[in-house]
Amino acid sequence: MTRPEVAAPRLPWSAVDPYPFYESRRSQGDVVWDDTAAAWLVLGYHAAREVLSGTGWTSDPLARPSAVAAVNAAGTQFAGRSMLFTDGAIHQRLRGSMRDVFTRSFVSGLSTGVEAITAAAVDAPATAVPFDFMAEIALPIPIAVIGEWLGLDDVGLRVLQELSPPIVAMLGTLADDEIVGAGAAAAAELTAAFLALAADRRAHPGDDLISFIAGDPDLELDEVAVNAVLLAVAGHETTANLLGAGLLRLLDPLVGPAEVTAAMVTELLRLDAPAQAVARTATVDQRIGGVHIPAGDPVLVVVAAANRDPGVYAEPDQFRPDRDGPPPLSFGHGEHYCLGAALARLETTVALRAILAREPRLAGPVQWRDTPAIRGPLRMPVAFGK
Repeated sequence: MTRPEVAAPRLPWSAVDPYPFYESRRSQGDVVWDDTAAAWLVLGYHAAREVLSGTGWTSDPLARPSAVAAVNAAGTQFAGRSMLFTDGAIHQRLRGSMRDVFTRSFVSGLSTGVEAITAAAVDAPATAVPFDFMAEIALPIPIAVIGEWLGLDDVGLRVLQELSPPIVAMLGTLADDEIVGAGAAAAAELTAAFLALAADRRAHPGDDLISFIAGDPDLELDEVAVNAVLLAVAGHETTANLLGAGLLRLLDPLVGPAEVTAAMVTELLRLDAPAQAVARTATVDQRIGGVHIPAGDPVLVVVAAANRDPGVYAEPDQFRPDRDGPPPLSFGHGEHYCLGAALARLETTVALRAILAREPRLAGPVQWRDTPAIRGPLRMPVAFGK
């Protein structure tokens, strides 16, 4: 059957609580076609891993002609030079220079700096005075961490914070012309700023991450700039959303006090994956979960649904930090596994320990982001007990 081609899937689930939708569709199978999304939804854990680690797929959002028509030249350039949207040899070349600095052992050496940044942010709010947790703690901590690592000054940090939201919105959808236009413009502006930094750091290297990436002779300066933008934007947004959703879950009276361990952070990632889904396009005919997917068809690997697959995780909707089972797919799988996973885990662990020590409580209703692809609180009033 010939299906109409669209520029990008329109995500059909609620941004606030997508999980009932996932379970409803999973009852029809681990791999199902969705007319609203105009894409295949991969909902089962094993099927999701198979797509993410398999061959015959592309992560390029411009793999379909309709998608190319939906973005401007700046958006096309950003996608073509970003390791997020490239595959195979090109992806490995772009990723190669950064692989060594994102290892768990290297990132652990950043813990002192992360602890200092976290302490400054968490100590700032007055006791018993409500404040917006997302604006004052969840976002500032990872922005400051990645900004320090990239060697950004105060002006650079403000520009990053201002231009990140439209870029994140664009990364979540190509289905809205207004969002794509604003995101592409912001990406072009931030990339231009980072291009100047990359040129300066290549000529006068320091001990920052941009200098390290720019020192790779295999990378063009525009590739350095685009991927530095990607690291800066995607890195802090993911951690901020995990901190917000994670703290909200820990404040649930049914959860009760708990020690912040690596296993707990893994369970928070499983239950509240910031990135709900990742997109792929079949480049050859595929069979996933017993379902035939023709070449050229778009696929949404719904990692948030895969993380709650009842065939893999017992009582998948329950918070159980001591649970056994395979790792969640919140940071992806295969060649596109998130480079910043270890840093995000470190930031989350350090921050939650410091936050819980101040005895936080909710001080009002939580407002969620209206972005089905990226889930997290937008505003979250909190007050500290001490």
